[in-house]
Amino acid sequence: NELGIAEVEAEVVVINVGPPRFLFEPYDLDAIEGTTVEMPCKAENDDILQIKWQKEGRTITPKDKYRISSAGSLFIANITLTDEGRYECSLLNKYGRATASGMLTVKKKAEALPGDQYVRIAIAEASREVDMAINQTIGRMFSTGRNTTRYHDDLFRIVRFPTGPAREIARAAEVYERALVIIRKHVESGANLTTNTTDFWYQDLLSPEYLDLLEQLSGCMAHRVTPNCSDLCFHSKYRSLDGTCNNYKHPAWGSSLTGFQRLLPPVYENGFNSPIGWNRSAVYNGYRKPSARLVSTSLISTSTITPDDRITHMVMQWGQFLDHDLDHAIPSVTSESWDGVDCKKTCEYAAPCYPIDIPPGDPRIQNRRCIDFVRSSAVCGSGMTSIFFGSVQPREQINQLTAFIDASQVYGYTETFAQELRNLTTEQGLLRDGPHFPQQKPLLPFSAPTDGMDCRRDLDESQINCFTAGDIRVNEQLGLTTMHIVWMREHNRLAEQLHRINPHWDGDKLYYESRKIVGAIMQHITYEHWLPMVLGERGMAQLGEYRGYDSNVNPTIYNEFATAAFRFGHSLINPILHRLNDSYQPIPQGHLPLHKAFFAPWRLMYEGGVDPLLRGLYTVPAKLKKSNQNLNTDLTERLFEVAHAVALDLAAINIQRSRDHALPGYNDYRKLCGMKVAQEFEDLSGEIADPLVRQKLKELYGHPSNIDLWVGGILEDQLPGAKMGPLFTCILVRQFRALRDGDRFWYENEVFKPEQLAQIKRASLGRIICDNGDNITTITDNVFVLPSKQGGYKRCDEIPQVNLEHWVDCADCSRHHKRYAPLLRQRRSTEDDSSFVDDDMNEERIEGLEALIESFQKSMKQMRRKIRRLEQQCSAAVLAAAAAVGGNAGGAGSNPAKGKPHGHCVDNKGIKRLNNEIWMRDDCTKCECDHHQISCETEKCAELICENNLVLVKEEGKCCPACVVADESGTMTTMIIKEGQ
Repeated sequence: NELGIAEVEAEVVVINVGPPRFLFEPYDLDAIEGTTVEMPCKAENDDILQIKWQKEGRTITPKDKYRISSAGSLFIANITLTDEGRYECSLLNKYGRATASGMLTVKKKAEALPGDQYVRIAIAEASREVDMAINQTIGRMFSTGRNTTRYHDDLFRIVRFPTGPAREIARAAEVYERALVIIRKHVESGANLTTNTTDFWYQDLLSPEYLDLLEQLSGCMAHRVTPNCSDLCFHSKYRSLDGTCNNYKHPAWGSSLTGFQRLLPPVYENGFNSPIGWNRSAVYNGYRKPSARLVSTSLISTSTITPDDRITHMVMQWGQFLDHDLDHAIPSVTSESWDGVDCKKTCEYAAPCYPIDIPPGDPRIQNRRCIDFVRSSAVCGSGMTSIFFGSVQPREQINQLTAFIDASQVYGYTETFAQELRNLTTEQGLLRDGPHFPQQKPLLPFSAPTDGMDCRRDLDESQINCFTAGDIRVNEQLGLTTMHIVWMREHNRLAEQLHRINPHWDGDKLYYESRKIVGAIMQHITYEHWLPMVLGERGMAQLGEYRGYDSNVNPTIYNEFATAAFRFGHSLINPILHRLNDSYQPIPQGHLPLHKAFFAPWRLMYEGGVDPLLRGLYTVPAKLKKSNQNLNTDLTERLFEVAHAVALDLAAINIQRSRDHALPGYNDYRKLCGMKVAQEFEDLSGEIADPLVRQKLKELYGHPSNIDLWVGGILEDQLPGAKMGPLFTCILVRQFRALRDGDRFWYENEVFKPEQLAQIKRASLGRIICDNGDNITTITDNVFVLPSKQGGYKRCDEIPQVNLEHWVDCADCSRHHKRYAPLLRQRRSTEDDSSFVDDDMNEERIEGLEALIESFQKSMKQMRRKIRRLEQQCSAAVLAAAAAVGGNAGGAGSNPAKGKPHGHCVDNKGIKRLNNEIWMRDDCTKCECDHHQISCETEKCAELICENNLVLVKEEGKCCPACVVADESGTMTTMIIKEGQ
């Protein structure tokens, strides 16, 4: 008042008012007599009044044998056979209880096996060897000395080198596997034990309890903590950055830094971790495996290029950009063998070195016996306790990325990485950008010196460093770099427009809303515009229409998809990146050979920017794949070519990688996909029509079942209208169906309002390029189709654009009522209670929120006063909701939970609804609250035509009208003659 200000502060504590929930539940496990086990049990919150354990219905009292930890886990000491049974943990609070149980199976202690005594010695030795190799690799790869020279192959290794979290996961697996090898050596030398190398199992070396100990000591037991998905305010609206909590039942499905899943089990030579062909003398179906390099030069490589008559080079470029959103099987944490030998300097198979043999008479490589190759990193199991118990599980590779189409190549795949890419100097939700050049929009930011990424191979040529983006492979070739720049700009364009429309949104809101739109547009482009170009009509028919989210579908990437099938796109790559000016003529610097586009970001600065490359991608044909024209020689003979080094061979790498991952042969996947299993090479004639190709396959492999998956798939004749044969079509359909149906945030799964979804479906890659190129003014309707096949170019303003005014937040409606009134009327006419609770509350219950939020930016004193006002409004709303629920305001079928004001959903009238409550929204619509989600079913009425003296009448309390008899006075009888059900 006029005499001064008095303030009082209070702290509001929100208390869970529902039954307790588990953070960790008991699970089934095995135990050996005499050991101690832990049955886990922990509540999400600390307000649990009581934790109780029972065995077979009898309460367990903590004493010498049993101990209950402060978190709630039960420890059982000195296990005996009588301890076997089902153990149940109960959490109780004043609102209810929750129970979960696990079965303990007790096994008799087996006799000691010869390797048991060497476990701790082997772990120490393995840890020392692995850590030394990792440290030497890091020191050599990331040296920042002034005289350090970076070659293409150095950068190729650096961009694929595991990051910190991935390195920890991979290190544990390497220590585990290396320790097993050391134990075997100790046993063979110390006990004069001779093991059969062709028929050897580590289960014969270690007893189950020592295998379990080995798992713990190596770090494999430090399994990933179950993701905490309790923040439903966030997880119901937005994806997590690492992909966790997409599926509430399986929160780790599709998340980053987890193992691939498989269509078929791996076929490691030793059943555990040795790649196919590790034993050079091993025979498969009577024949040895041919060198991957020999297969490449004999069947895959081509210097003849035929242009495609329908699709543009953009089909290839979008495929690579999309692939870098889905998977990255990271290489070993070291490029040295455990004996300290650099994999670039040895042709011996010494893990992780797995070099590609050069056959005699190679057309290019004469002075070396091999091309260096390093195995992929592995993950220790799936993150579940005791997965190794009693057996050694096959090696599985790590996917560093999230599986979902979520634009992780733009935003990153972990919270820490994503924060590094954001511009946190403003509250506008922007991504960091880089240098600005005249008449150009911003480029990507440069990588930090500590990243080890340095593209300055020749300081006389350029001193421009590498860029950084959400995927570390951003600098591999300029077409890919250009796509990263375009989508960074698109995010910032969206964030800036959303900020203008909703100035009260903070930086996080702007960032996550823009990210949500970007991911949705990428999904739409992929499934509506790109997949039809590569799958054709037959493949799209197999994919089928979207029928909604299925929480039982695992979207995790298949190893076969990442390692073989999705590499079909290599057959579409041209050896030239065309660069065109605004008249679609070559720029003065000319077109760019592919081998000069690797790790060359400086060319974007000094040779015309992104526009010439973009015009080339959507104007020039892709390479046409023929039976004898598969991968161009820039990929097989000049990949990362440098002086005094052996250039890599992409085809040979693909083959060697499939053997490293122990993928079964081409014939096995033919059976999986319902195709004929080939007994003879002539049996392949339906898919590989060229008899010369089949003959060459016979000469190389000897037996159809020996053909590598990628080789058989890439050699198949393309299906009509598709860019692959039937086998790769089968694998791609399975993967893309899982990515769609197993994604809770799929853009068509009610994550947008109907009017917003309609706008998302207007999006196209062409419009994205128009909006984010430097000065693109003309483009085609479909950038994946040649201009000559669709009537040429159009002005950019003729291409549909997403209208972001449909994202207006009603908290700001009072200031722009006239401008947004039509949009608001449209919004209110379309009800969707389950997804837009916050909008309903803003519109009907917390008016003036915009003024409140703006006041936060003025002063702390004003903020406190506004908070008190908001608390009063919320208290009144809660009391009103409580009264409504207590009075059975929900109509027929409401849950009669009187006196409980705390609900789990908010309906369209602002009334809070309890979990599992059912009510009638109107005469025709029945709704149910299910864990913060409202689902409604509306009864549909048939159209009726009343004949004779019948009159169409809708009775109160009923949904559908009925034909009834009218008496002479004009009133209606109660007898219903015909109902419109």
